[in-house]
Amino acid sequence: MSKRRQSLLVILSLSLSLTITGCGLQALLGNKNKTSSTKGGTEAFIAVSLNEEDPNKLLITKGIDDLAKKENVQVKYMDQSTAAKETPLKGAKVLIYQGGNESLLKSAETDKIPVLALSQLPENVKLVGIITPDQEKSGEIMAQTIVSKVAEGQVVILGDPNETGYQERLAGTKVVLSKYPKITVHNIVSSPDSESGVKQGLVDFLQKNPGKVQGILAYTEKLAAIANEVLKQAQLDKKVILVGGQASVPSLERMSSGAQVGDVDTSPYLQGVNAYQWAQKIVKKESLDVNDSITSDQGEIPAKVIQVKAVTPDNLAVIQKSYTKTTESAEQDQKKKRSQQVKMLNQKINQKINHKIKGKGKTRKRIRVVISREQAAKESKLNQVPFLLEFKRLRNG
Repeated sequence: MSKRRQSLLVILSLSLSLTITGCGLQALLGNKNKTSSTKGGTEAFIAVSLNEEDPNKLLITKGIDDLAKKENVQVKYMDQSTAAKETPLKGAKVLIYQGGNESLLKSAETDKIPVLALSQLPENVKLVGIITPDQEKSGEIMAQTIVSKVAEGQVVILGDPNETGYQERLAGTKVVLSKYPKITVHNIVSSPDSESGVKQGLVDFLQKNPGKVQGILAYTEKLAAIANEVLKQAQLDKKVILVGGQASVPSLERMSSGAQVGDVDTSPYLQGVNAYQWAQKIVKKESLDVNDSITSDQGEIPAKVIQVKAVTPDNLAVIQKSYTKTTESAEQDQKKKRSQQVKMLNQKINQKINHKIKGKGKTRKRIRVVISREQAAKESKLNQVPFLLEFKRLRNG
């Protein structure tokens, strides 16, 4: 067998090893779990774990990233694959937690990393604080929207009692509705795991009370979407008033179409901004700008309550434009970030491979690595990006 063919077989063997088992890829790329290092080890960063089902996740991310970029601070988002690692929070100075893999909370406790809650209070976790929209005011706004349209009849409230802020919203709602004795309130209890149950519960109640239900208050965007679907199927979308409690691009589109009469702007971008600012204060051991406190199973938690406002037909166009433009900007930021990651990774791999594989004589053997953008977009960590290895033999002359 010629030396040329032997070399080619070696390269093909290497490709199979990398493709099937990933062996040797870390050696070629270096340890991607490490960020740029300092003398003390891994560079410090702010860890963030968000609720994947939050309709305003991109806006919260935008609020965090805008300030982090301005201050040149590293932020790492903890997705499911990252959280499953043995030491996902290695190097983290603080964890901003809204939802996601709960094992991160255990890791934070073990590693003594302070946890800052965002809009939701995790159970059995010691927190340094929470950033949350004004839940009681949100409930008041929703009720005020209903009573501006009707003064009697039945009003249905859709909400999850287990969610942080539910009781506060309910209290705010009842403060307003209690002034209207001809309005009766019916609660349909919901939970994230029983979407079909909520839908069926609403269908049953509407069927048992024909012509009596005048309005529906849905505390979250997910519940508002379910209510809208039920009303449309029952051909009641023009007769029963729907008010949401978590403005988002989809809910604002419903308002534009007339399927929903009101909503609450919970300022998700500002939630992200304030979460970042508090995280930085925690890292720097500075005093927090506390304006309230929230009771949890761990006692009183320092809170930063973000102001909310009503979305009405009068300000709908302005708020909808703001949400849409900010979301589009956040999507562009994410796309640019992924593109930069892919580009940097391509350069890194090519440098490593060209260093390890050198040509002999007149014939050079090179490996060209082509990375799929679509695949890269699915992975948050560079060392987890699947690679398509294309082998090409180049001849001199």
